Amino acid sequence: MKKLYSLFTLGALLFVACSENALPVSGSTSVPNMENNLMPKTPVLCSVMGMTDSLEAVEKGCIWSPTMWNRTSGYRARTGVDNGTNTSGIWTWHVDQGVYNNIRFEWPGVATDQYDSMALADVIDKCGGSLCGKVIREPNEDKIDSAMKYIEDDGRAYVEFYFAGKDSLGNVGEIDARAMHGICVEYSGDISVELIPSDSITNLNKISTHLGIRTNLFNPENLLSKSIKTCNVFGGFGIYTSGEMDWSKVVPIKDVLAHLKGIRIIFNYNEENTDFDIISIDWYDITKIPMTDAHPSDETCEPIYVDASYCDCEFTTEDRALDVATTEARFQLERWKNNAENDNVLSDLTKECLDNALDSLDSLREIRRSYAFGRLPCDDPHPLAFACADGSHSTTIEFYEKYGEYMDKIEKPIEEKMIASADSLFNYCMSLKD
Repeated sequence: MKKLYSLFTLGALLFVACSENALPVSGSTSVPNMENNLMPKTPVLCSVMGMTDSLEAVEKGCIWSPTMWNRTSGYRARTGVDNGTNTSGIWTWHVDQGVYNNIRFEWPGVATDQYDSMALADVIDKCGGSLCGKVIREPNEDKIDSAMKYIEDDGRAYVEFYFAGKDSLGNVGEIDARAMHGICVEYSGDISVELIPSDSITNLNKISTHLGIRTNLFNPENLLSKSIKTCNVFGGFGIYTSGEMDWSKVVPIKDVLAHLKGIRIIFNYNEENTDFDIISIDWYDITKIPMTDAHPSDETCEPIYVDASYCDCEFTTEDRALDVATTEARFQLERWKNNAENDNVLSDLTKECLDNALDSLDSLREIRRSYAFGRLPCDDPHPLAFACADGSHSTTIEFYEKYGEYMDKIEKPIEEKMIASADSLFNYCMSLKD
């Protein structure tokens, strides 16, 4: 069973293991990749898709400038830290076949598997400047029989690019990304983002990791026209492992970021939507958020920089409230079920009904779990939490006040309705007889 462990308090993470063979370096057929540099950039208006250089945008002072990859980038990401061979930012695609699945990409244009900036050029042209396609997963009939359940997440398909590129011998270079604080992505589909560390870090960890960035799978309109912008700080990345691990070997985030090779985007299994579209990518620089007009809730905290932010628009939707309400309704229904089992002999129909109800709430909670504050980029972010001089962290008073109002006006009414529905469902299940 795969496990996802959060590392918010530990401030450390591991990243995906990546073995790299020394391949011949293809001569790039695109222009040099040195437009940007790996330092906190002057922020631009992130709400304007594809904007790169604009005096008006600079005056707005937004925290996200999608200049590394957007619909005007050409055929590769503009990392700005090429190692001199002009091979950085080249998109490549890969499939790790599973035991039970056959996996393949379905591209809208011609795609080759060469390490060259033109390998996906026809695809990007047909996608209007972004990187789009479809991932097809089909059961391997030679490995499973009709009685076995189809293994949905067996194997994987992904795209990736390197920040510095490859040297003349085909070795992948690394960069020091400690000046940045996270990654912002605009996309549609169901993806996970992994950072690719140097081999030295990978050998220390011997484990693969990822940060899940997900669309609202419950939304039937989750199509290519419904893209999402999300920003994730590096401290929120989590460990992803399929086996046991030695937690004493966890490498601190600052050490991992000091030896970073690239970005990998994995396309997760999603029965309702197999399409994807990678629209824009860039660093997340939260130091641009002003610390004025916000105060730490911990009186002993001496703020040194903004550690997390939120947007006013996050308090105008019911997504977060539905997440909380679903969790509470599930907890209540399970408690009622356990009490009933202790006091009564339940019919088989009642047991099946209650189990199905709990499974449904689990699915809904899984769908909505990505709705956490602080992931949406906006033009006027506010401090959610500060990093303190003593190494601790403190949520701001202003966020607590804002969230308190949100709870009273939106969360609690939805939670009451959800629990009332769970109560009605429980009574219905209890009325069933064999």
